[in-house]
This record gives sequence, C-alpha cells and structure tokens, in this order.
Amino acid sequence: MAAASKNPRHIALDILCRVERGAYAARLLAAQRASLSNRDGNLLQHLVMGTLTYRARLDHILAPYLAKPLSKQHAKLRNLLRLGVYQLQHLDRVPSYAVVSESVTLARQRLGVRVAKLVNAVLRGVAENRKPIAFPDPAIAPIQHLAITTSHPQWLIARWVKRYGLAETRALCKCDNAQPAITLRPNALRTSPNALREQLAAEGIDAQFAGPHLLAVSHAGHLFQTRAYCNGLFSVQGAGAAKVVPLLDPQPGETILDLCSAPGGKSTGMAERMENRGFILAADRYPSRLKTLEQNVQRLGITCVHPLATDARCLALNRLFDRVLVDAPCSALGILSHHPDLRWHRRESDIPGLARLQRALLNRAAHFVSPGGVLVYSTCTLEPEENEHLVEAFLTDHPHFRITRPHLQLLPPQTGGDGVFAACMKRM
Repeated sequence: MAAASKNPRHIALDILCRVERGAYAARLLAAQRASLSNRDGNLLQHLVMGTLTYRARLDHILAPYLAKPLSKQHAKLRNLLRLGVYQLQHLDRVPSYAVVSESVTLARQRLGVRVAKLVNAVLRGVAENRKPIAFPDPAIAPIQHLAITTSHPQWLIARWVKRYGLAETRALCKCDNAQPAITLRPNALRTSPNALREQLAAEGIDAQFAGPHLLAVSHAGHLFQTRAYCNGLFSVQGAGAAKVVPLLDPQPGETILDLCSAPGGKSTGMAERMENRGFILAADRYPSRLKTLEQNVQRLGITCVHPLATDARCLALNRLFDRVLVDAPCSALGILSHHPDLRWHRRESDIPGLARLQRALLNRAAHFVSPGGVLVYSTCTLEPEENEHLVEAFLTDHPHFRITRPHLQLLPPQTGGDGVFAACMKRM
C-alpha cells in the first residue's frame, strides 16, 4: 500500500474523484507534489490536468463501450477509465499495452477483479479503435461539436459563440486546452528580470522573457525549491493579472486598500511598485488564504502590506485611501488553462449570484476612495455580466465616479493563457 500511495496514477485517481466532489485540483496537486520526486510530480500534474481538460471528449470516446452511461458508473471506475483513455490519447511515450496493464492493476486493487476485467476490455477496445470515434456534425450541430471536440461545457460554448463567433471561440478553446507557461514576476525590491533569469539558469531552470517585466518557465520542476524562490526573488503571477497593478498605478508613500487580496499577488506587486514605502491594507475573508499572503510577504521582504481578515462587504474603517483595488471573486472563465476543473464546477446559473457579490463589494469599496482617488475593479472572467455590465451599473448609481481610460479586456490568446478585465475609475 505504501508503494501505491506514491504511484502518480494512484494519486491522480484519488484527486480526480475528489475534484468531482467539489475539491480544487490545484490545491490537491500542490499538497501531493511536496512528497514526490520532480519526475513523478510532473507526471501527476500532467495526468490530472490533462484528464480534467479533456473530460468531455474522453467521456464521448468511452460512451460506446459501456452498457450504462458513464455518469451512472462508480466514481472510481468513471475516473479510472477517463485517466486510462487520456493516457492512450495523449501520452505518446507510454505504449498502449502499458497503459492498459497499469489501469487494470489499479482497478483490481481499488475495485476488484470483476471491474478490472471491464477496464481491460474497454481500454483495449479504445486502444485498438474498435468503435471509431464519431463526433457531432459541425454543419448540423456546431455548438455540440465544438463543446465535445474541445471539451468545454455546451452552455459556455453557446455563450461564447453568440459573443465572439465560431472561429474566435475555437481559438479561445484551443488556448484553454494548451499547457500554460508559469509566468514569474521578478521582485523589483531584490532583483531585475535579467538577474533573475541568470540566477534561475544557474539553478537549472530555463526561463524566457514573456514581456518587459515577466519571465516564463515551461515546466515547474524544482522551481519552488530553488534559492531564487526561497530568497524571495520572484512571485508567480499570470500575464493578464500582472497588468492590473500598473492600471492602478500605486505610488511610493500612498495608502492603498486591496479587497479580496489573498493570496497576495497584486498586494505584493503594489508593494514592489511602491518601493515598499506607504501603507497597503490587504483584506480578505479567508484566514487560511491570508496566511499564504503573510508567507509571501515575508518571503519577498515586504513590510508595507498589512493583512486584515474581514468580509469586505461589511468593512468598517474610519479612513479613506488614495487607491482602492477590488480584485473580485468571479466565475474565473478566463483562466481555464490554469484551472481546467473550473469548467466542470461552474454553471451558467452561478453568474448572476457572482455578479451580485461583485456589485456589493464594489459598492462598499467606493466608500473608502479619497476625493481624487482611484478605484480599480478587476476579474479573471470573460463574462459581461461580471465585467462591463456591472461597471456600467455601478457608474449609474455612483455619478461621482468617472472612467479614466478604456477598460482593460484581454482574452487568453492575447496573453498566452489568462483572460483579464479591469476598469479604472476616479472619484471626482
């Protein structure tokens, strides 16, 4: 059992089952990688993220081989089959017979001999293409075709096609399914992009420039065990998210309120831009996430960020701030390449509730902006109800705020993996 507990495929199965019950893959993977070698950790990441990314397509391939729908099967069997088909379809370096053999062994250990025989029959059938894959006709059912072939929820494809058209939606889905690079923001208090790149190279990490102030790493490997990381020379931040702090443009010596701040990517980015001079109140309702923020602040050598555990909708402060950031909780449909499980967690019915939460946060934030101060609202979703429509409604109710520049709105193909929306408003 001890050997099985360290087997990436065994761990992947457990994670996939837990994700189906509502857990988040990124957190589970981070917890497991700490006890694995780099090679096994990378394989685990590949298996889990790949299976989640292509889940709808994998289910479509499996359907003809099963007497009852996959949704009616035992969760462990369902995810074991998905895991097996993902490997057959996407792991070119692993022979089909090895994938089938490993999957059968896993099934026998977890579900018994009878189920192992079923797994053997199904995966051998898929490996030998006994029932050729037939996708919906794109001319007759374009939404269904795109949803299955690109493995996205049909409701989401329908929304995007209505807004962007088929061609742009297809490009968007292709970007969602690509493995995103890990983007690093050099800590301006301690290093420069060039110096960080040289330091990482000396520690065996190949980093390339992804913009004037960002580096990109293709595979994590031992990145988070490097001296560069431990000495606080960089933070991980998406290329889209990194554009929000420059829009807020905090200056040394100013006072900043950062609502929904954890785990601290934007708070620490502001502190670095402010040369660690000034005051940043970083509020978040989740103490566990604030603990991560505190760890990041300490690692980066930042002293001007002050965490506060509170629900921002009820925030009571007897002071105003030069600049306020509302980096709101959202449907996160612009970062599906980083979090493929979100495409299966989210429902279209979630969006109105999220918009109400975002509106409440923005309304509360407005109370703390000094006259002449700046308020920035940002999300990592693409949906207009959470973005431009919400900002328009806010401005109608708060005529003393004005838009100061065009909205920042980028799709994942424009940033290399993460969509972003941000609106910059000034209190008159």
